[in-house]
This record gives sequence, C-alpha cells and structure tokens, in this order.
Amino acid sequence: MTVRDDFELMAWDLATVSGALSEIATTWRRASPGRPDLPLGLPVRLAAMAEGLAADARSLAGTGQQPAPGVAVSVGLRMSQLSEGTAYARSITAGRGGAGVGDAPLWELVRPALRRTGDCLAAA
Repeated sequence: MTVRDDFELMAWDLATVSGALSEIATTWRRASPGRPDLPLGLPVRLAAMAEGLAADARSLAGTGQQPAPGVAVSVGLRMSQLSEGTAYARSITAGRGGAGVGDAPLWELVRPALRRTGDCLAAA
C-alpha cells in the first residue's frame, strides 16, 4: 500500500467514526429524559474531532507523500484524544447494570474503525 492509500483508508474510517458518533448523539438525546446524566455534547464534539481528522487525512492522501514530522505528531495526538474520548463516552452507557440507551450497535462501528485508523497511522 502507498502512503496515499493509507490516508484514504484512514479518512474513510474516520468518516465512519464521525457518522456513528453523530448517530450516538441522536440516541443520547432521545434517551436523555430517562438518563439526565448523559453529557449530550460529548458525542457531538467527538464527531467533529473525527471529521476534522478525516479532512486532514484526505488532504494528506492528496499529497501522496509522508507527512512532515510535526503533522504526524499532531495527527497522532488528536487520534489519541479521539480514542480516549470515545472510550470514555462508551463507558458512560456500557455496563451500568441498567437498560441501555440503544447505542451499543453504533459503538461496534466505532471501535474497529478507530483500531484500523491507528494501524494506518502507525504504518504511514
């Protein structure tokens, strides 16, 4: 695979993450009357972060070249923040012993896409 391919795959996976997080935000809004503890803005912010990273990956794919070291560090840091944020958000609705809010299938889209994105970033 080329650098261009790596970043195109990364952009695709990040777009998937962004879309799933947007759907999770909708699910949380619908569940909020029964779950007032849900931080409704969290999945929205995470979706925006994923979309920003997807745009950066598309831009890097367009150059077809290895990113400058500073760019790679910045993208890596933001990917780490996105991964940590999604893990935290997922923990809010997982394993509470009560009824779920209907977001479980959506998280099953997020986790593998983030893993693949991290793999692509490590390879680039």
